[in-house]
Amino acid sequence: MRFPLFTAFTTLCIICLIPLSSFSQSNSGFGSGRVSKVQWSKDGRFLIFRSDGKLYQFDLQTLEKKVVKKDEVPESVNSWRGKTRGAAAANSGRQLGRPTRGRQHTGVVSPDGKWTARYKNWNVVLEKNDSKDVVQVTTKGNEKIHYGTASWVYGEELNQTTAMWWTPDSKKLIYYRFDDTNVQKFYLIRGWSEINTRLYPEYYPKAGATNPGASMYVYDLASKKSIRVGAGGTGDEYIYNVRFSPNGDVMMLNWTDRLQHHLKVLAVDLQTGNCRTIVEEKQKTWQRNSPRMFFLKNKSQFLWPTDKSGYTHYELRDLNGKLHRTITRGNFQILRYFVDEEKNMMAFTAGSSVKNPYYHQFHMVDLDGNNQRRVTSLDYHHSNFQLSPDHQWLVAQYEEPNKPPCTALYRTRDGKMVASLAVSDPKSAANVAEVFSFRSNDGKHDIYGILYKPIGFDPKKKYPVINALYGGPGSMEFSSRYVSRPPSQCNRGYLVVKVNNRGTGGRGKAFLSAAYQRLGDVDIQDHADAIRLLRKRPYVDGERVGIVGHSYGGYMAAMGIFKHPDVYAASVNRAGVTTWKNYDTIYTERYMSTPQLNPTGYKVGAPMTYVKDFKGKILIMHGMLDDNVHPNNAFQLIEAMDRANKPYESRFWPNAGHGLGRGAGTSQREFFDRILKPGT
Repeated sequence: MRFPLFTAFTTLCIICLIPLSSFSQSNSGFGSGRVSKVQWSKDGRFLIFRSDGKLYQFDLQTLEKKVVKKDEVPESVNSWRGKTRGAAAANSGRQLGRPTRGRQHTGVVSPDGKWTARYKNWNVVLEKNDSKDVVQVTTKGNEKIHYGTASWVYGEELNQTTAMWWTPDSKKLIYYRFDDTNVQKFYLIRGWSEINTRLYPEYYPKAGATNPGASMYVYDLASKKSIRVGAGGTGDEYIYNVRFSPNGDVMMLNWTDRLQHHLKVLAVDLQTGNCRTIVEEKQKTWQRNSPRMFFLKNKSQFLWPTDKSGYTHYELRDLNGKLHRTITRGNFQILRYFVDEEKNMMAFTAGSSVKNPYYHQFHMVDLDGNNQRRVTSLDYHHSNFQLSPDHQWLVAQYEEPNKPPCTALYRTRDGKMVASLAVSDPKSAANVAEVFSFRSNDGKHDIYGILYKPIGFDPKKKYPVINALYGGPGSMEFSSRYVSRPPSQCNRGYLVVKVNNRGTGGRGKAFLSAAYQRLGDVDIQDHADAIRLLRKRPYVDGERVGIVGHSYGGYMAAMGIFKHPDVYAASVNRAGVTTWKNYDTIYTERYMSTPQLNPTGYKVGAPMTYVKDFKGKILIMHGMLDDNVHPNNAFQLIEAMDRANKPYESRFWPNAGHGLGRGAGTSQREFFDRILKPGT
């Protein structure tokens, strides 16, 4: 379950990134209210931009705007482009191959080009590129204990696509050893549409079960000996994300405990294998697995994103483990950031609006932590930022779902909006989206949702509703950008509802952690409560409400109709989990702990728990070769419904994986149209 996200945003692994219904939330091209091709005169006096097909020159001293021709434009420079990556990690070799989902590269060429390390027959082999001489680094590998590769769950949930790395001087090779001895295999079957079938086994550790033991070794070319790295080795910890400092003198890896509450970035002594801690983070719920380290030009100091305040903010640290200072502060979540070392400045976007936490704002702060200020003072959603090279001016587009984009010029020292560069006609609003909010049932959080309406919406009619969702930890159901056209379901006569439920991202740790150990409980509660609120409106047909999602969204769709039968009449569960006991250790235990430690949470978060109360209609869809969310999830739900004598519909694809197969969309549309009967 990969996810994932903005720089400095909560990056979490989830089942599926793509929402079920993809749709545009902004007009294509540049129309009224937008600007493009922004440039600044070299003397700092003028701003030049295009809007509505015309070229404009804006005088930054007189604040006058005029149309000009191309040959009248003064010598100009582009807007300042900040860095988001910092000094690059030192070269640890060129990885070979294109690993599939959950897999790793099978070879790596040394930085000097002389050697290629390969994963062959469960072992690590070195090939000298100019002579084809072969060195057998390991010899004891087998199906259960293997070298130079990793577990599927590491690839899927920790994004570990590499398993061998060279030191930048090409003198040593670091490689994984994985022990799957006590990991139970899961068997899929290939060939369902052929004459005979064949087994497709995978060492797939499920929640609460035995994990693979991961360790690392360092092989020295000169001595032809390997030493073990002093971290890892058991299934109760994870070691991953190997990289080298920009100078190439420090090998780093991440370590976390099994429940992922405690993260350490370790430096490894390549002579002894001993490890020391550079930085660590602890959380009562879970800590992000791979926070980004932004290295400054000196290549030893870095910006570190910490959530210890309850929101993501940045510290300046160094490779010796010293905390130099905290740079950013505030009761808001930082989403992206940019750095200009030459001018001692960091810029960042954050959900700091008092009007709506999903309205992104532009901030600036000195790298010494002083002079932090919000530049975009209007309480709208801001994007498309263009900062002048001298950092004195900011061009920013502002909008909200039912307000067409406009573009403002801000003065950065005090956040004053000094001019409107381009303005949309409010009458041009499509009026197809409405943001609403309500208080969560525990009284702790404001929950935001969005209602999409068909073009030509008639408030005198009654419309059926589709609650399209994903809803997994750290995800985002909708943005605050202008909506020029609704989702495709609206074109067929539906209202569409999306909700940024508790557990989704961009709101800080308390909001994100609200669903900890309660997946399928508080998250789906927010969607059901949104429908309960909206069905009070005369044009909302509360008797004809459908819910649909894929992967984690499929799980939510099942939880919705089983746990809230008073709200949903129809559900489409696309490749969804039906009990977290079926899913892998790293993802599941991060958010749910283990079944042994959290038996109530696992029971409350399983659709089968509520089968006796089921009274709607459900379509269950799954691929028989889904090696991510295994098809036994669907079968277990079906068996429970059979035992309870409850009706259901299903569709399975014999050769499809997690993405389902052809006709899934058609089946979904036909099901909803048949059950919810739009337009009647």
